[in-house]
Amino acid sequence: MRLRGPPPRWIIVALRRLGWDRNSMRRTTDRIQALLRAVLLATLVIGCPIATICVGHTAYASAARTARSEAVAWHRVPALILRVGPVATLWQRPDTTGPATLSVRWTIPQGASRTGQIAGRADAAPGSLTAVWIDKMGQLTARPLSHTDVWERAIEAVAVTAATLILLLSAISWAASTVLDHQRLARWEADWLAVEPQWTNRR
Repeated sequence: MRLRGPPPRWIIVALRRLGWDRNSMRRTTDRIQALLRAVLLATLVIGCPIATICVGHTAYASAARTARSEAVAWHRVPALILRVGPVATLWQRPDTTGPATLSVRWTIPQGASRTGQIAGRADAAPGSLTAVWIDKMGQLTARPLSHTDVWERAIEAVAVTAATLILLLSAISWAASTVLDHQRLARWEADWLAVEPQWTNRR
């Protein structure tokens, strides 16, 4: 059984937007450009969520493994503040309310003492205790990644992936449009060179 009657209006509109209609003014380059834009849009709509989910999952799993290994290998130990060196900033001079470099001494699990410098506040008092993170070698290190840090890394990876994909597809669209425009202009110029003498002879 054959369906009779014209196709639904939305199909007609979609084909016209894609350049696949019976308009004799449309050139092959116009149809190629419209089809390419449709393919790129479909790639963005379908591929972007898939890519970001995969990258986000991978980044989260990697950061979670790093956080677990750091939590096992790194330790928080007390440290004695030996000296406080206020740091000048662009908006204030060294004082007792701004940042400072703290010279500290701590004891590693093996019993030896180590010294180093950490960032702190200028109101810290020499002789008081603070806490530092050390690795398995007893050297100063940052705190282990927290659950929030793990999520932030995953979100950053998702954002970078989405932005990269958008920029890549935009660049492809721009490059293809540039090439097709050059071809279109060359074809128009060739057609004009063929028609112009006929118009000139009629005058």
